[in-house]
Amino acid sequence: MSALMGMMIAGLLATGIAPDMRVDAGDLAMARPGDAAVLAERIQAASRSWCARYRSLLTPNDVGMPSVCEHEMKRRAFYQLPRAQRRLFVQAGGRRTLNRP
Repeated sequence: MSALMGMMIAGLLATGIAPDMRVDAGDLAMARPGDAAVLAERIQAASRSWCARYRSLLTPNDVGMPSVCEHEMKRRAFYQLPRAQRRLFVQAGGRRTLNRP
């Protein structure tokens, strides 16, 4: 049953009902701790905003807990960074900042 729900959610997200979450990182250098923290804050803000609007499509069984959706969107945003940028982001402390509640 959960595999079917996953496919349905993926289908809903793919149809454009829920747009991709976008976070601007073009002006940041991931090797700098300050910039990594700025990106982490941008991702947190974007995930809160995105989930406030589309949470029911991504996590329909979360029983009204936005943290489930926000955690998933932060994870997705992190893995969208190119591998080299992800490594720099982690080394600069961005992942630690991103994982704070």
